[in-house]
Amino acid sequence: MAAGEGGALVPLGDLQVAIVHDYLNQRGGAERVVLELSRMWPAAPIYTSLYRPESTFPEFRGRQIRTTPLDLIPVDRGFRNLLPLYPAAFRMLGAIEADAVIASSSGWAHMARAAPGTLRVVYCHTPARWLYGGGHLNGRGAQRLLAGAARPLFRSLRAADRAAAHRTDLYVANSQTVRARIRRVYGIDAPVVHPPVDVARFAPRPPGERLLVVSRLLPYKHVELVVRAANRLGVGLDVVGEGPMLGELRQLAGPTVALHGAVDDAQLVELMERCRAVCVAAEEDFGLVAVEAQAAGKTVIAYGRGGALETVEEGVSGVFFHERSVESLIEAIRACERLDTAPEVLARRAGRFSSGAFRVRMARVLAEALARRSASGGETALQLPAALSEVGDW
Repeated sequence: MAAGEGGALVPLGDLQVAIVHDYLNQRGGAERVVLELSRMWPAAPIYTSLYRPESTFPEFRGRQIRTTPLDLIPVDRGFRNLLPLYPAAFRMLGAIEADAVIASSSGWAHMARAAPGTLRVVYCHTPARWLYGGGHLNGRGAQRLLAGAARPLFRSLRAADRAAAHRTDLYVANSQTVRARIRRVYGIDAPVVHPPVDVARFAPRPPGERLLVVSRLLPYKHVELVVRAANRLGVGLDVVGEGPMLGELRQLAGPTVALHGAVDDAQLVELMERCRAVCVAAEEDFGLVAVEAQAAGKTVIAYGRGGALETVEEGVSGVFFHERSVESLIEAIRACERLDTAPEVLARRAGRFSSGAFRVRMARVLAEALARRSASGGETALQLPAALSEVGDW
C-alpha cells in the first residue's frame, strides 16, 4: 500500500504508474515483462517509440499505447536503422506524469523524462549492446557504421545514455549477469528481479527423440553450432525462430534438421513438450527458453556463461559446454543423455521464475525504493500487504 494525500493508505495497485518500453514490435522476453507490468497496473499507459500490433503480443491491443513520431515511419524489421533518432523520440514524449514511471529498457526507454516528484524506475534487460559491446545488432552494417564514420555520434549516444541512467531513482537488473554489466557501465548497484516466465502453459512430459532450439536467428545466438553438432551426430533437431541467419542455416542443415521459422504458441508448446532436450548456444542475459524447457520437463544443454548459470543446475537440470566448438557441444549432448531427473522435478524448479514470483519480487523492490524516498522526505511511502502472496490478486 502507499501513502496518498493526507497520509491515507491506498493499495499498491492503485499507484498511478506509467510504463515505458523501447519498441513494441517483437514477441520476446522484454515484451513479456511489459505485459506482466501492465497486468499489475491495468490502467497504466504504455509509452513506446513505435508499435506494430501484428508483430507483437495481441494482448497489447487492449492497452493504452502512446507512441512517438517514429511510429509514423513505415518500418518494422528495419527499426534498428533508426538508431540515432530514438533519444530525441523519447524526449518528445514530454515529462510523463505518474507516481512511478517504470521503463523496460535495453537501450532507449530509460531516456524518457518524468515529471518532478515521480519515482523513476528502470527494469534493465541489458545496457545497450551497441554502445558497450557485445556485437548483438541485427545486421553487421549498423555495427560498422558505429565503429567507423559515426564515432562522434557513438560518443554522444553514450553520454546521453549514461546521463539518463543517473537520473533514475532505481535500477533493477533481470539477472546477475546484467547486474554486473550495470555496475560496470553505470557504476550503479541494481537489485535482481528475474523476468516472468509463463511456466503454467507447459506440462512436464518425458523426453522425446529430437533436440530443440528456440531462438532469434542472429549471429550471436550461434544456432549454426547446434546444427553442425546435429549433423555430425545424425540426431533430430528442430529449430524455431526467424532472423537473418535463416538462409545460411538452410544451406547448412542436414537431413535430420528441420527449420520451422516462426510458430504460434500452441506449436511451440507441443515442440517443447515432445523434445528430448533444449539447446542454448548463446550467452544469454537471462534466457527464458531454458526455464520454459524445464517447465516442460526437459533438460537444457547450454553455453556455460550468462543467465544460464542462474537458471540451470549442472548435473540436475542440464549440462554446460564451455567452448564454442562442435566437439564441446557434442560432449555436452552426450552427457545430458545420462541425466535422469524426473520431469516433474524440473517443472517445480522452473516455478522459481513464474509470473507470480516476478510480481512479488518487483513489488518488494518498489516498496523498498518508496520507503527510502519517504525516509528522505519524499511524498510517497509504500507498505506491502502482510502476505506477499496477495500480490497475485492485484
